[in-house]
Amino acid sequence: MSDSSQKVVYDPLIEIINHFASKKNEASVSKSTTAATVEERLKNRIIEGEKKGLDDDLKLAMQNYKPLEIINTILLEGMKVVGDLFGKGEMQLPFVLQSAEVMKTAVAYLEPFMEKSSGSQKGTMVLATVKGDVHDIGKNLVDIILTNNGYKVINLGIKVPVETMLQSLHEHKADAIGMSGLLVKSTLIMKENLEVMAERGIQVPVLLGGAALTRRYVEEDLRSVYEAPLFYCEDAFSGLRVMERIASGEPLRAETQADVLTQPATTVAETIKRIRIVRHQWNKALDYITDLDFVVQNTFGRWSVRDVIAHFIGWERILIERLGHVKNNNAEGVAVFTDEGVDEVNTQWVTRFKESDRSEVMDEWNAAQSDLQHIIQSLTDSMLASQARGRTVSEIIAGSSFAHEYEHLQKVQSWLQTFQTASTSTVGVPRVRSDVKPSSSIPNPPFWGDRVVEDISLTDIFPFVNEVALFRGQWQFTRGKMSGSEYQSFVDAKVRPVFDAWKKRALEEKLLIPKVVYGYFPCQSDWNDLVIYENDHTTEKLRFTFPRQSDNHHYCISDFFAPKESGKMDVIGCMLVTVGQQASDFSAQLFESDNYADYLYFHGLSVETAEALAEYWHRQMRLELGIASGDHSDTKKLFQQSYQGSRYSFGYPACPHLEDQSKLFTLLDPKRIGITLTDEYHLVPEQSTSAIIVHHPEAKYFNI
Repeated sequence: MSDSSQKVVYDPLIEIINHFASKKNEASVSKSTTAATVEERLKNRIIEGEKKGLDDDLKLAMQNYKPLEIINTILLEGMKVVGDLFGKGEMQLPFVLQSAEVMKTAVAYLEPFMEKSSGSQKGTMVLATVKGDVHDIGKNLVDIILTNNGYKVINLGIKVPVETMLQSLHEHKADAIGMSGLLVKSTLIMKENLEVMAERGIQVPVLLGGAALTRRYVEEDLRSVYEAPLFYCEDAFSGLRVMERIASGEPLRAETQADVLTQPATTVAETIKRIRIVRHQWNKALDYITDLDFVVQNTFGRWSVRDVIAHFIGWERILIERLGHVKNNNAEGVAVFTDEGVDEVNTQWVTRFKESDRSEVMDEWNAAQSDLQHIIQSLTDSMLASQARGRTVSEIIAGSSFAHEYEHLQKVQSWLQTFQTASTSTVGVPRVRSDVKPSSSIPNPPFWGDRVVEDISLTDIFPFVNEVALFRGQWQFTRGKMSGSEYQSFVDAKVRPVFDAWKKRALEEKLLIPKVVYGYFPCQSDWNDLVIYENDHTTEKLRFTFPRQSDNHHYCISDFFAPKESGKMDVIGCMLVTVGQQASDFSAQLFESDNYADYLYFHGLSVETAEALAEYWHRQMRLELGIASGDHSDTKKLFQQSYQGSRYSFGYPACPHLEDQSKLFTLLDPKRIGITLTDEYHLVPEQSTSAIIVHHPEAKYFNI
């Protein structure tokens, strides 16, 4: 049996493709089987993600080509088309991974026939998730794309200190280092890493990527720290493009803002680059909207979409749109903007306006219009999907595919401010309180202390999976240019069957094992502190200190509990939930065995099932406390907090101190269900979550 056939395992995506293949008409028969030449068939197999018959075509191709020639001139050309389609939004990420699987299988088939000296690697990257961050899905997607485009990747895993990266850099004589991280704090770790490298005189190119990272932060802040080539990569294909530049041998001096501004802009692309660099000047005119925390979720409040969207995608798209509008309505042309500080850019755009072909400008304008509509819709969906997790609008944007256009420093400063607020909370600060009134009734918990629950059925959990977060967020099945109804049809026909297949497999193979440790503890508030007592209701066990809003309503989580001076004893619920270490292990197994689509599907399902378990168990706790009567009958509405009380997780705005996870561990001892804590206070396995449960009717999410 050939190596390629051994790697063909159960794949829901293939099942779906096969299911719907019979519904295609004759005109839509796969090009990978009908193309006239073997070269065309192999290229199309990569593009279409079709493995069946791959070995036969490779055997035929080897009659005329050497194995390395097949890889470099045929297969990689197919991957280039895949990258172009993904970049245009015309191919969904799961299908990109399907193409990568075919590429990997083809290379594995050809390798035994290659001379040892004819290695196909075009370059080497040391790749790692930075210290303190346990998230690896983004990093692994980069690994997949690079390795299947001819590069060698030294994947060091998660929580990697800079010393380990540098040791691997020298050991493997790598051409670049790639650093990844999901968390805001990870972007600060990246800066520290670059400072260390700069101090040692290291000049290797560095590629940075992650949900909380932005192009502006890299170009304006990190480049001031690290003078060697430094690149912001918004996705895996951005990393590929950088590695192609490195492999080509072209000079990689980091391009500065001054370089761009002193060069004449002769193309639309060059003009857009100039606009990106001076965009911060225009942002000064929008101070009233810079604090996006004032923007209410699911609505843009009193500001127009145009006011807000500029902060999501940057001004260049809007300028293209304005230019198209001018082209339609003013034959002579006018300045796009008259704001102080952008005259130079206006001049360039007016020049382009007068000289460019009308169809070229209008094509860009139409694309910009479509992108704006898609972005607005995606942001709305993300807001709906994330409400139950206490995420602010700014965090939603930072976690979206448009994060590179978001104001990074604003988010970091806000994150740091919460710690500053807490550190000065007891020194010369007036003891203000919010206008939250004490709860008229305090629930009686079914027990005091903690309990472990292990006999939980996945069939009870799956209805609580947030499908928007799974389909669009984790699996990245984006709407693109589809209408709402077209996208829904696509989801029903292609995505939901994948979901159903994976749920079935998870049940049959026991891939997800829900476990919970939770409890109820007597408590009282002491201004910003929440005092937790022993079961005797007298002895103080520990305290949580929460930040308080400096303006608006002066909200603080402690306000939702009875104050000490009232003489009343309140109750707080706490929980940690997980779907097990085997979920992380199986994800790693899929990745290591090159089953990329399966890896994406299962990893996303496992993460969202852990979130669903938290939602499900929160409901169980409301039932136990007797406050579930207000729960909405539609499970989807629960994602929007359609219930009494709230569930707060550490690391989010209202309770930002991740180190408080250790106090939760003191209360619940989650090692009993296999959850541990890293030195940076992150939960292991990744498919775990923690929360404190507040019963107060006024308790909702808020920002500090």
